[in-house]
Amino acid sequence: MKRLSLAVIFTAMIFLFSSCASMSTSVFKENFVVPSDYLGIVHAGRTGTEEEFAYLNYLGASWILHTFNWDRIEAEQGKWNFDYYDEIVNNNAAVGIKVIGVLAYDVAWIHEDGERRKHVPPHKLPDFLQYVRKTVEYFQGRIGAWCIWNEPNSHFWTGIDDEFIELSRQAADAVREVDSEVILLGGAFNRGVFGLPEKFIRKFFESGAMEKTDGIAFHPYELNPARSAMLYDRFKKIADDYGFGDKIWVTEMGFPTGGMYPTKVREERLPEYVIKTIVLLAARGSNKFLWYQLFDPIARVNGDSEDFFGLVRSREDYTSKGAEAFRLCAKYLPGTTCYVQETGRDGIPNSLRMFWFRGDGGALVLWNEGLGSKRISLKLPGQNHRIHDPVSGSVSPIQAETVIKAGTMPVFITWESEEN
Repeated sequence: MKRLSLAVIFTAMIFLFSSCASMSTSVFKENFVVPSDYLGIVHAGRTGTEEEFAYLNYLGASWILHTFNWDRIEAEQGKWNFDYYDEIVNNNAAVGIKVIGVLAYDVAWIHEDGERRKHVPPHKLPDFLQYVRKTVEYFQGRIGAWCIWNEPNSHFWTGIDDEFIELSRQAADAVREVDSEVILLGGAFNRGVFGLPEKFIRKFFESGAMEKTDGIAFHPYELNPARSAMLYDRFKKIADDYGFGDKIWVTEMGFPTGGMYPTKVREERLPEYVIKTIVLLAARGSNKFLWYQLFDPIARVNGDSEDFFGLVRSREDYTSKGAEAFRLCAKYLPGTTCYVQETGRDGIPNSLRMFWFRGDGGALVLWNEGLGSKRISLKLPGQNHRIHDPVSGSVSPIQAETVIKAGTMPVFITWESEEN
């Protein structure tokens, strides 16, 4: 995620609110099988403590993501130090968590003035490619996936588009020279201040920069889950034109509960936003989904939204903000087949959203998009039916035939198969 100036934030707010009418209609992938390793968390698994890894296991995270910063690995030209990332990779591998490594950013010694600026001048591209080769070679067989750069349409790339496209193309070649088997992602685009950069994205595909990749990363940050889902639909429509519509990895997504970002949400609504966002993007067929991020820092700055994206408040007390909602999704959705209930028929109100996840047992997630709440009669399959509280994680038994009151907070119901 990026840090924004106040001027940029207010510009973004104006654009976000004024662009609502142009958003596309929702598109669900029919009967999509949610991958068994669907969910992960950004910037997790780096404390190295038993407490954190026990908590990640409790949450059901299959992936973490970290940027393997060039300036940490080769601070001085030709002097390589992988110790920091070696520890992260080894610690997570020991507990079965896979790592997405982002290959990104610059080092001071490639710039004449010695100032890093998230840009690799074309004549210094061979140095960047050497960092890519060395890093991929060192971690070969221990990394789940690599991603080339991060949010190039924002301030994480300060050069021109063509320079980034050439860097991506050659970096993909460099990865494949060393490791032909590892999963490789490109893109990592976000919405940006001025909207989805469709021209840049299409040029990126058409240049051949994605020819050696397995998927494209996307960060659908928006004002709320519904808008994030519509933004995903727009990105998927572009990716479909190049054969990547079913190869989208959501490698960052989240909402801050403080600060100045226009995407800020009240803390009491974060569990609602967590479940809705994960469910809506799972139903659209995203390959992976990583929440940004696990912890709020211990010392938070009130005006800085980057300090408020955590699923828990801090690594000191592990108090849940949205972690129990994430855990529900991680425990019950992966490995199931998603069916989207058609509304407007069989007495189902048009405002009701219903998603069935069926596998060895199953889950039903539903909520009302309109004002107030709706009552709906259900006849659930299976046995041992339970309703879960997304805020506390508490569980209560319910009958197979029941009446549910659905409001804005998702109702999360699970059951076991009758064979169990």
